[in-house]
Amino acid sequence: MNLNKLPNCSEILYLEADINYTIFHLTNGKRLVSSFTLKRYEVDTKWTGFLRVNKSFLLNPTAIINYEQEGNKGIIELSNGRKVLVSRRKIEMVRSFLNDT
Repeated sequence: MNLNKLPNCSEILYLEADINYTIFHLTNGKRLVSSFTLKRYEVDTKWTGFLRVNKSFLLNPTAIINYEQEGNKGIIELSNGRKVLVSRRKIEMVRSFLNDT
């Protein structure tokens, strides 16, 4: 996938790492695969506001419909029904972000 032909942020639910590839999960149910790592998208200013909740997921905050705390585990539910575990190191950042919005 060409970097110039990326979908708009509003069309993306989340980005998922797959070794040295990134899978874009779109609001229409489609998936696009990029040959760049998730880290490359995380540092790109186009994705400012997206949340890196663990080593494999970069989430669009508008796709988050629920956050649950179960003991020391945080779980985010997305608008497509997918549940994503929040890493221990990111729990405070996620809670703070969600409380501010």
